[in-house]
Amino acid sequence: METGTNFTRIVPVVAVRGSVIFPHTDSILTFGRPKSVAAVNASFQEDRVVAIFGQKDPRVKNPDFDDLHKIGTIATITQMMSTDGEIYAMVRGHARIKLEEGIAREPYLSARITEIAEENKDSDEVKALANKLSELFQKSVNLGKSAEITTVMKIISGQVEPVELVDSVASLLEIKQTEKQQLLENFSVKERLEKVIEFLNREVNVLDIERTISIKTQKRFEDQMRKAMLREKRRTIDEELGEEDGASSDDEIGDYKAKVKKAKMPKEVAKKARKEVKRLSQLSPHNPEGAYIRNYIDWLVEMPWSILSDNDVSIAKASKVLNRDHYGIEKAKERILEYLAVMKLKKGETKSQPTILCFNRSSRCGKDLYRQINCPLAG
Repeated sequence: METGTNFTRIVPVVAVRGSVIFPHTDSILTFGRPKSVAAVNASFQEDRVVAIFGQKDPRVKNPDFDDLHKIGTIATITQMMSTDGEIYAMVRGHARIKLEEGIAREPYLSARITEIAEENKDSDEVKALANKLSELFQKSVNLGKSAEITTVMKIISGQVEPVELVDSVASLLEIKQTEKQQLLENFSVKERLEKVIEFLNREVNVLDIERTISIKTQKRFEDQMRKAMLREKRRTIDEELGEEDGASSDDEIGDYKAKVKKAKMPKEVAKKARKEVKRLSQLSPHNPEGAYIRNYIDWLVEMPWSILSDNDVSIAKASKVLNRDHYGIEKAKERILEYLAVMKLKKGETKSQPTILCFNRSSRCGKDLYRQINCPLAG
């Protein structure tokens, strides 16, 4: 293919959506729109040269020249296959081009294009940046970046020119399409190298974090599997040897299950208690955490969840104590007497849950009333 600085020619034009084709890269593209299919067929029958431009708005179904970016890539079609009205083509990008003038719109788009010369491509600084980019790309691959093996070998071989290197890596970056288009429209090799290194550094940092998380997750999973296997082995050994520790441990768990059931706890409390009993059953008998769990379960089962006091509620006595020991706070005292009256009326109803009164004031303002009036609500 004939190319060169300020080289101008008229070629078929195809618009691509959702991707940017860089020079010095191979891409597989699918064409289904009538004008794109016609342009590819015409190009393939002649010299296989085609101009590829990205659409500004991918939602446009039938783009005109104004709908295309002015900077694109001139490429050759190396392979092509047609099926069900679509064309699958492998294209090889060669150089950056500028869309100078639209020539025809039917049966496909064709335009006069000019090849753009690369800037700052031979300096020592460019070579140093290229070496840094090659090393950074190799690091990204080691961390799990996806790329074809042939592309990886070409990039890290050190045998490619900086111009080809930077475009090859740019095509593999996981960045927005607008950012890739900006790289395509940057004609300075030095500036492109700096920008691509910045983008790739960001990817490497993310890959490094993902790898650290993956290693930690895998280690945690392996530890859990190892502990589960060891616990199962311990149970098997206890059963085979008839060890008393294993039997006593099973008896203890059974006792706790029975105590939880007998305690007649509220639904949520019983659920928590059963969860702790299950945790205890999975621990080694020598695990110090077992002592804390046992104390907690013992505390739960010993609470008088279903035991009610037989003491009667005396409204008159409560009123007398309130007026004797607490001056003022009439609203608080009225609320307490109202509460006691309701409790007296509901005596014997075990299904309904009583309201909890909360007093939040300074000292000697009524927070200790229940204990002073000596009623069953005082505890």
